[in-house]
Amino acid sequence: MNLQTRSEAKLSNGSTTLVNGAHEVSFRKEEAGADNELPIQVTFRVLNGISHTVRGFLTASGEVKARCYVTEQGRWSWEAKNQEGRCIGMGDFQALASNLPGKLALHENDNRQFRYSNGKWYLHFGDTSYLYLDRDESRWKAYIDQAAQAGFTKIRTSLCDSSGSTAALFDPNRKGLDLESWDEFDNRILYALERYPHIQLQLIPFGSDWSEYQKYGDGDPLSHLAIRYAQERFSALPNVHWCMANHTGVENGPGESTSAMDEIIKRMGADMREGDQFGSLITLMQDRFSDFRFADERWCNIVSISHIGQVTGEAVLKHRALANKPVTLDEDRSECEDPPQFPRYYFRRLFWGTLLSGGHPTYIGLKTDKAYDDHRSGIQGYYDACNNGRLRKGAHDFLHIRKFFLDTGIILVRWIPDDAMSGNNPLLVKSMRSPDNNECIAYVANPDAHNGHSPNRLEGLHTDKISGASETFTTFTLELPFSNGTVKWFSPASGEWKGQTETTKNSTTLLTPAPEDWVVWVKRK
Repeated sequence: MNLQTRSEAKLSNGSTTLVNGAHEVSFRKEEAGADNELPIQVTFRVLNGISHTVRGFLTASGEVKARCYVTEQGRWSWEAKNQEGRCIGMGDFQALASNLPGKLALHENDNRQFRYSNGKWYLHFGDTSYLYLDRDESRWKAYIDQAAQAGFTKIRTSLCDSSGSTAALFDPNRKGLDLESWDEFDNRILYALERYPHIQLQLIPFGSDWSEYQKYGDGDPLSHLAIRYAQERFSALPNVHWCMANHTGVENGPGESTSAMDEIIKRMGADMREGDQFGSLITLMQDRFSDFRFADERWCNIVSISHIGQVTGEAVLKHRALANKPVTLDEDRSECEDPPQFPRYYFRRLFWGTLLSGGHPTYIGLKTDKAYDDHRSGIQGYYDACNNGRLRKGAHDFLHIRKFFLDTGIILVRWIPDDAMSGNNPLLVKSMRSPDNNECIAYVANPDAHNGHSPNRLEGLHTDKISGASETFTTFTLELPFSNGTVKWFSPASGEWKGQTETTKNSTTLLTPAPEDWVVWVKRK
């Protein structure tokens, strides 16, 4: 069965699939002789010699399934064996060329940037929806549909329930897995994959349930089974990668962690890397303000940080120096917890500031680790939440950022954060240049009160306009790596281009074409 789109899953017996999609085989439990521990093993092989041997997984309906991420065009074969090593099925399928984006990977030309398997640069617009997979949350379809509409490309979500515990993973007596819960996880992951294959789901297996991590460290068989089962079921899916822990050390207070917990994390990370046949990226989230401690671990692909007030990107720049890996700012302010006074202005600044610092930004709207309460908690579509007043349009300008990169053709691979180019005052002008020194981008901030633009405070922005910016023009100087260039102006609040001018000097003083904030793109002639 082709797992990418229902419209293409028409042929019986799975005779075709698409490159950068996933292929699935299934059996009845009776014919497989399966149990939770080791249902079946299936080897998928393409004619050029690439092969993957994966474990199957049981479902609540009594099926045993196995999945393979398809990376190569051509004829693939598969063979399934039960626990005794007896062949219970063989087959083949044709993998066809496709335009599917595929799994997330590190960019081969810049390990601090991402790409899809198809080679296309991945523009990271993260969102947080911890309970997207919770079967008690009825608004999940509206959430993912509207997340796609708003331009998000990554959703952080947990395999946990609204209590924040891992109870949903196991049956009530904790004697085995709750397969009905896992089937619902599967349903929602596939819904997103079939409709929005460009959106990555970053799965957090145990959420912030520290008792479960401790059980894993103590060798609890059921905790280990849950991790293996999660990988057997989801690692082959193109829209899945892993955040194996969320806010490690939070039980000890901000910035603290025990060496014992770190050792559990390291063991779990190594286990997950070994258990993933398809190279799914792995990261973890530590508690807020802490320095990332696992950048040198081989299993860790992404440096994920949690901070606050990072409109100028200091924490991203600091962590870029730790390792040649992407730095994602996965938590900052949210619209409902530690809220900025003017969310639309703040989150627009946060996203531009993070990108131009060489990082990857994430938004937080509602409080999504708690059940729906008709106010600030639970799952709801972004635009629905804006329309009913639960959110204040904090993510409305993200689509304009995408438009800027589409219009200019810029990808930030190997681009260099360079605030010195704009006077080393990133609170007012945040800048970046291309590796060949032929292009520069600067975000020109024009708040109506600079004290309200400090990293940890947003008081003082006394305006009800969507931008929260001053009504005066801004003058600033760029020290360009070239003399003759074309200057073009882009409004981050409207997504419109507002004219251009020419420069003939390396040191160029510019005046914004109108009040409020601006993005300036300068390109060598």
